[in-house]
Amino acid sequence: MTSSVAPLVHVLSSAHRSGRAAPPSELAPLSVTIAEAYDAQAGIARALGERVAGWKTGFGPDSSSVAAPLFGSVMHPSGARVALPPDRPVILEIEIAFRLARDLPPRPAHPYTQPDIEDAVEVALAGAELIAARGGMPSTGTPFPRFVADLQGNAGYVTGSTTRSFRALDLRTAQVSLDIDGVRVHDAAGGHPQGDPWAPLVAWANRQCDRLGGLKAGQVITTGSVSPPRPIERPCAVHATIAGVGEVALTFVATR
Repeated sequence: MTSSVAPLVHVLSSAHRSGRAAPPSELAPLSVTIAEAYDAQAGIARALGERVAGWKTGFGPDSSSVAAPLFGSVMHPSGARVALPPDRPVILEIEIAFRLARDLPPRPAHPYTQPDIEDAVEVALAGAELIAARGGMPSTGTPFPRFVADLQGNAGYVTGSTTRSFRALDLRTAQVSLDIDGVRVHDAAGGHPQGDPWAPLVAWANRQCDRLGGLKAGQVITTGSVSPPRPIERPCAVHATIAGVGEVALTFVATR
């Protein structure tokens, strides 16, 4: 059977360049396994000449650990102005992330514990993930491996303020507030899908099956939304606070 990795890399890389979703007719015949999805991620990074600035970690429908690279060109500091895609909304997620102080190479014979991971983390930070899948979302029928190949929908990440005192915090119960155009739309404690923002990072550190070099010092590792995913369809100003961790702000603007 002919592999779909190369044509999928071509279709998704073209979508990255255009800023538009890939045509469904081109995606429909392209089926990949999870292992091939990681090959596709690496192929897209090479095709676009991208640097891996971080990782989006989480869990798949079968509860297995999954990850996707955060490309350097779509990483922004707090206060950034980010253009909305011309053909689809952005899904905004407020997240707790960690910046690594040192590499975490795979070590299957000696699995990482949470204290091991904490020792490798420089800071925790407030982040905003921007999801605008080029190849569709699992919720609308996209096969999950193809979603993983499509960087799990990632289209950008905004990094906010940080704390070095993360060990003293219970990140499972951090209060999270989100304002859009000055209106409070979310204010609640906790909210992480696994209950604990450390869980996706620890799980991925012990799986690491990517083709892009793994977890490296200086990378930002984001760990899943602590606010309900929110579609953004118009220009607006966003400000979020994660108590004890930090704040993050951005402005969505119309595509020129």
